[in-house]
Amino acid sequence: MAEHPRATAALERRFWANARLRDAHLPQGAPTSPAISNLAAWRLDRRLSALASGFGATMTRYADDLAFSGDKTFEASVRFFVARVGAIAIDEGFGVNHRKTRVMRQGQRQTLCGVVVNDTANLPRRERDRIRATLFNVARFGLDSQNRDGLPDFRRHLEGRVAWAIALNPSVGKRLRDLLGMSSG
Repeated sequence: MAEHPRATAALERRFWANARLRDAHLPQGAPTSPAISNLAAWRLDRRLSALASGFGATMTRYADDLAFSGDKTFEASVRFFVARVGAIAIDEGFGVNHRKTRVMRQGQRQTLCGVVVNDTANLPRRERDRIRATLFNVARFGLDSQNRDGLPDFRRHLEGRVAWAIALNPSVGKRLRDLLGMSSG
């Protein structure tokens, strides 16, 4: 009796996943991940911070995302600066994803890690509108009507999204929290 092709593919994926787990490894997303990331990038951070300072700019790193900000003088030399960042990263054993490298000027929307960071940290407008629409619909049609993904505790999920909004922009977040309060769900 021949096995079904999907069953064979599933067994093969499971085999390779188990093979990878046999070797010593660090789990992604563990509570220790930020500390390990900071240790691994310590020399990189020092060198890139010094480079940025020399160009009159500042550097910020969140996990493996780097951001550099500066004034018009910095902007004039940004192409050379980006090349130097790449060289330092490679020298320190890191790679650069050039498809994700962007220069965001003052007059355009600047986002890092899904957060708009132009003047202050804020939710992207699309995300803020999505949360607001969900909360309005929860108030009108009930909590279950908006739980399209079948999350086990949808109210807690919404509370978490509102808490994220509050952390980024307290005034916007408070309005969302007030909407969440209206919906007794």
